[in-house]
Amino acid sequence: MKITKALLPVGLTIAVVISVTLSALIWTNPAQYERNRQRSSNNPTTELNTRPQRDVYLPTQVIHTDATGKQQLLNNRKINLTSEIRTAMSAWQFGHITHVRDVSHQDYMNYVSQKNSLLLSYASPVNVKIFNTVFGAKITRSSSQFSRIMVPLNDARHVYLLDDRNQDVYRVTVKDASTKRLKAILRENLFRMTINMQWLNGSAMAYMPNSVTVQSYSYLVNHQSTDYFTSRLLNNGEATNVTAKKNKDNTVYSDGTSKQLTVYNKPGIALYEDYSAMQTTLSFNQQLTASYDAVKSMGIPMENLRYYGYSGDNNTVTYRSFVEGFPIFNQSDYGAARIQILSQGVRRYNFSLYSLQVPVPNDKKSITLPGTQAVIDQLTAAGYRQKKIESIQLGYQWAASSASDKVVDLTPTWYINYDGTWKNYTQLLK
Repeated sequence: MKITKALLPVGLTIAVVISVTLSALIWTNPAQYERNRQRSSNNPTTELNTRPQRDVYLPTQVIHTDATGKQQLLNNRKINLTSEIRTAMSAWQFGHITHVRDVSHQDYMNYVSQKNSLLLSYASPVNVKIFNTVFGAKITRSSSQFSRIMVPLNDARHVYLLDDRNQDVYRVTVKDASTKRLKAILRENLFRMTINMQWLNGSAMAYMPNSVTVQSYSYLVNHQSTDYFTSRLLNNGEATNVTAKKNKDNTVYSDGTSKQLTVYNKPGIALYEDYSAMQTTLSFNQQLTASYDAVKSMGIPMENLRYYGYSGDNNTVTYRSFVEGFPIFNQSDYGAARIQILSQGVRRYNFSLYSLQVPVPNDKKSITLPGTQAVIDQLTAAGYRQKKIESIQLGYQWAASSASDKVVDLTPTWYINYDGTWKNYTQLLK
């Protein structure tokens, strides 16, 4: 009892000293406290915003060719159509894969436009390993690359993987397959655009023969704080000292060793550079997986994020946000995120600080756009060379709203991949 009475004042004294010390630390270094609080508050949100790799690498375009050969570009404005199609194919057992030999150009276009079929297309090639991840398959020969999946609706024994670059065709055997659910999806109230598949400078493309009218949208946007990204990319959840250097147009944050984050204030974009990575050469599949892991570690919202491109010349993977089944451009210079992983041990992440939240009412009217060939004719008449047009994509232009800095307007327009760079066709014509 005497020992307890003697220790009590000592314990109280220690508790008071600890309390005063912690208070002093918070008073003298509130920024560090705020960063720690920011980290703990953001982590749960980030986990909710992540999407599995199998969703990010879903195909981005669905085309139905009916029994007469009529083709339509499909979209479901209520739910993700490619995800719905994957669910309909979830019981299918994919087996042996065979490379179909001696495919002529006409043969290849027949596969692309086969009657009674669904054509699921990627904006850029993937490989069979990604197909296995997305569709839960166990196909061998996993390094084979393709950009389209052709699903016959009157033959449940095979699907075909098509690669525009070399006009390669791979036939995959299927067991326990039924197209009943796929046909039910086609009877839903889908958004449909009449198209026909044509060849343009080395790839098949969905030409819209007539003008098309597309709805404009406005969205509330979220601007993620710089503290959030410095915490994830520079601190790695630890109490690392981060220095900041403010310049005229940007602020450069550094961990003092090998990592830095440059935030460009006006456009709301950021560049992260890490020179401490291991020096190794990654395979194509490793690039796709590592870039997905990078996007996930950054903590940018992934609800609408889709794989959109890969460049082997500079080891770069691009991801874009999608709305109503179409990609968004101008969210940053490179899309939602661009991940570059070099063999010299360098990593560069370009990404936007802004992300879409919820749609809001607007007074914008639907936009009527000319057909694909009309766009090509306008460009060539303006002096552009058709041979340099690599692709034409209907997409949304991201632009700050004049009504509020918390809103962006998404306006449908044609985007042209001209000489390797995506540009709005109206800007090209100007």
